Amino acid sequence: MIPRWAVAILFGVVIVAVDAQTPGRRACYYESWAAYRPGEGAYDIDDIPADLCTHLIYSFCGVSNVTWEILVLDPELDVQGKNYERFTGLKTKYPDLKTTIAVGGWGEGGKKYSQMVSVPERRASFIKSIVAFLHQYNFDGFDLDWEYPGASDRGGQYSDKDNFLLFVQELRAAMDAEAMGWELTAAVPVARFRLQEGYHVPELCGLLDALHLMTYDLRGNWCNFADVHSMLYTRPTWDKWTSYETLNVNDGALLWVEFGCPANKLVVGTPFYARTYTLASPSMHDIHAGIKQWIGGGNPGPYTEAYGTLAYFEVCKMMLDDTAWVPEYDDEGLVPYTYKDDQWVGYEDPDSLKLKMDLVKEKGYLGAMTWAIDQDDWHNWCGLGANPMMNVIYSGLKDYVVPETTPKKN
Repeated sequence: MIPRWAVAILFGVVIVAVDAQTPGRRACYYESWAAYRPGEGAYDIDDIPADLCTHLIYSFCGVSNVTWEILVLDPELDVQGKNYERFTGLKTKYPDLKTTIAVGGWGEGGKKYSQMVSVPERRASFIKSIVAFLHQYNFDGFDLDWEYPGASDRGGQYSDKDNFLLFVQELRAAMDAEAMGWELTAAVPVARFRLQEGYHVPELCGLLDALHLMTYDLRGNWCNFADVHSMLYTRPTWDKWTSYETLNVNDGALLWVEFGCPANKLVVGTPFYARTYTLASPSMHDIHAGIKQWIGGGNPGPYTEAYGTLAYFEVCKMMLDDTAWVPEYDDEGLVPYTYKDDQWVGYEDPDSLKLKMDLVKEKGYLGAMTWAIDQDDWHNWCGLGANPMMNVIYSGLKDYVVPETTPKKN
C-alpha cells in the first residue's frame, strides 16, 4: 500500500506532504441520542445521508473510572439495539465511507480523562479496550473528544498536557500495530489559552490523521450579550480590543497553524444548530444586545435537547411559519441572525456555510466537519431540499483536492 503521507529531508528542509490526490474530508458527527427526540424529530441511523460524508463519527462512548476501559454510555441503544453494528454497517452500501466513534464530549467532563492519562497502567487498560472495541464493532478509527486537557475548570491539571501526548503516542502505536488502517483523530478547541495549557501542537499533529476544530460555541450566554457563535471573521465593530478579537473561525484555524500544525491536517467545524437568547429589552436587538442570563438562554424548540440551542431545521421552520421573525445579517462575521420580541437567535444557513467551504479551499485545509448531521433539515420542512446544509458542504468539497503542505525549514 502506498502511504498516504511521507516525510523527506532534503538539503536541511523537512517536507511533510500528503498524496496529491487526497480528497477534501467531509466529517459528520452523529448524535446517537437524536433517536429519542419526540415525534417527527426522531432521527435514526437510516436517516443519515451517508453519501454526503466521507467520515461518520458516532457520538459518544466514555471511559470507566473503575476499570479504565471503554464505557458504553447507552447499552440499550448502542449494544442491545445494535446501533454500533448498524452504524458501521453503512459501509456495506457506501464502501468508501469511514465510520469512527468519538470518546468524551462535554457531558463526560474532563476529570476522568485527566485521571486516566496520569497513570501508565490506566492508559494501557484504556488503549487495550479501544483496540478490542474497534475490532468487535468494525469501526475504522477513534476520535478523541476530551474537553479539555489541562483545563482546571473541567477537572484537569497542569500535567495533562504532557500526559495527553504520552497517551496519544501510545494509542497511535497500538492502533498501527493492528495494521487495520485505523484513523486517530481529535476534536480540539480554538482558544489560545486552551492550546497553551493542554496541547503539544506539532507533536500531536504528527500523530493524528485529522484535527476537528470546534469553531463554534465561540459566544454564548456566558458572554452576557447576544451574538452569533460561529462568525467567520473578526468583527472590528464588536470584537476589536476585546478578548474575543481572534475568537472566530478564520483566526481559530490560523492559530493551530501558528502553533505548528500543517494546514492539511485541519478540519473546520460548522454548527448545524443555533444559540438562542432572551433579550433584556425587546427594543435592543442588535449584536451585543443585553440579555437576561441563566433563564434558559432563549426558549427551546420542541425537538431541541438543551435550552439555549435550536437545531437548524427548527430555526428555518419557525422563520418560515412565522413572518414576525426579522431576518438580519452580520456583515462582518458573515453569518445570519434573527429576532422576534425578546427572543434572539444566531445561526448558520446554507449561504454562510458556502463561505466557510470557500475558506477551507482558500487556506488548503483538509476539509470540514459538522456538529451534527442530525440537526439538518432532513425532512425538507423548509423547502430547500432534504439536508440543505450538508449538501452545501458536499457540493463545496466533492471535487476539492487537498494541497501539499508548504515546506518548513528544520
